[in-house]
Amino acid sequence: MHQLGLLAEAFAAIFTQPDALLGVILGSVAGLLLGATPGLTAVVGMVLLIPFSFYMTPLAGISMLYAIHKSGNYGGSIPAILMNTPGSPAAACTQMDGYPLTRQGKQGKALKVAVTASALGDLASDFVLIFGTVYIARVVYAFGPVEMAGVLFFSLTLIGTITGDSMLKGLLSTALGLLIATVGLDPMQATARFSFGFIELEKSLDVIPVLVGVFVVSEVLIQAEKQISGNADMQIAPRSDNPADSRLSGPEFKSILPATGLSYLIGQLIGVLPGLGGAVAPWIAYGQVKNFSRHPEKFGKGALEGIAAAEASNNAVCGANLMPMLTLGVPGSTDAAIIMGAFLIHGLELGPRIFNEQAPLVYGIFAAGLIAIGIYFFIGFYLAEKIGRFITNFPRRIIYPIIMITCFIGAYAPNTSLFDVGVMIVFGLVGYLMRKSKVPVAPMIIAFLLAYKFELALRQALVLGDGPLVFFKHPICFAFILLAVGTIVFTAWRNARGKIRAAG
Repeated sequence: MHQLGLLAEAFAAIFTQPDALLGVILGSVAGLLLGATPGLTAVVGMVLLIPFSFYMTPLAGISMLYAIHKSGNYGGSIPAILMNTPGSPAAACTQMDGYPLTRQGKQGKALKVAVTASALGDLASDFVLIFGTVYIARVVYAFGPVEMAGVLFFSLTLIGTITGDSMLKGLLSTALGLLIATVGLDPMQATARFSFGFIELEKSLDVIPVLVGVFVVSEVLIQAEKQISGNADMQIAPRSDNPADSRLSGPEFKSILPATGLSYLIGQLIGVLPGLGGAVAPWIAYGQVKNFSRHPEKFGKGALEGIAAAEASNNAVCGANLMPMLTLGVPGSTDAAIIMGAFLIHGLELGPRIFNEQAPLVYGIFAAGLIAIGIYFFIGFYLAEKIGRFITNFPRRIIYPIIMITCFIGAYAPNTSLFDVGVMIVFGLVGYLMRKSKVPVAPMIIAFLLAYKFELALRQALVLGDGPLVFFKHPICFAFILLAVGTIVFTAWRNARGKIRAAG
């Protein structure tokens, strides 16, 4: 197959380019450590390192971020199992059965199940990404401005509607992202808008300070508010003296395969849909595996199937998230949005043409993802418990000042601009206020990244067509508009029904 040849060349490129291989290794280790540290997620790690990817080759920089995404998704399971404190929102499902095993002294077995299921789900998702995305791209290649406007409208609506606890807050966040993106050059006429006399704003807001502020600075402010001074109060239960409790036996491995397979499929399907992401997939997969299990009474008490379900679905999302991003330029999650930001920083246009114009780079990233799976699997299988104990004893009063210093360097360095540092601080406060008000930040960032493409497609469609009616004359566009409206109506109905039941 043509894809196999490109993948083989990609592996050769990574292993002959020291910076690319170093980027994958650094990303895999950093993602695992950050994911395993409560309060520091893979998203924080990706945003911290995205400014430094600016000085790397596209293959090295984007591969590093992709490796953080994969490794960090698994890393969140380590504190969830050992300390009953999930390192990421998705890992909250893992702790349901992981921590009960730790209390039984079987944390070694739980950690091995987690990393095995994560790697299997991740690997299967990557194979679909590598061999299936190019066919989707061929279909999307025929899309014109009208179809793209419909797709992007549906994506923005979906992301805003289903992200967070409130549909209105999600849509408000999306609208805020679109509003922020109007600052800068008009995509059709190349005239400055909303610059307010600042030369720096005439080219639009830079991606890096916005991302660093919203995700990292706001997180530091949240942690400072909690007055976290260390992890001394966190203790890990002692390990069982029975060596079998620290191993994953052959029969146990076979017993988790059905749960892993089913959960992978659920994670794959959910990951392709923009906005759902890895936080939703584990809970759906966990519920389905429990329904099909021969021993549902064991769930919540240390069931290996429960851990496998949560982790396989969580990491299956990783590869699936990139499918809409690469083919449509629509990120499927916050992590994918940050990777998309790295593409934009390197001047690379996402969409179906990328498979023709940048095939070596795309398949190089695919190969980097497979290498990252191998790295985090090896580290997680043999060193996960030691990493957890190390993080337990590492004082956070040292971590967060270092992170803030890195934020200032990362915001200043790309353009050597103090104005960008100010933008970072402003968006740090915006992110902090949004999180305190329980307004999801992900829709704002994704809308900010998609706004240029959406506005351009929208205005081109209006110019080429007969006004607004053009969107209803094209079947594909009209179908996506109906889906967007249907999503809003269904979500509003579901929320209203939930409130009625709660009141009754």
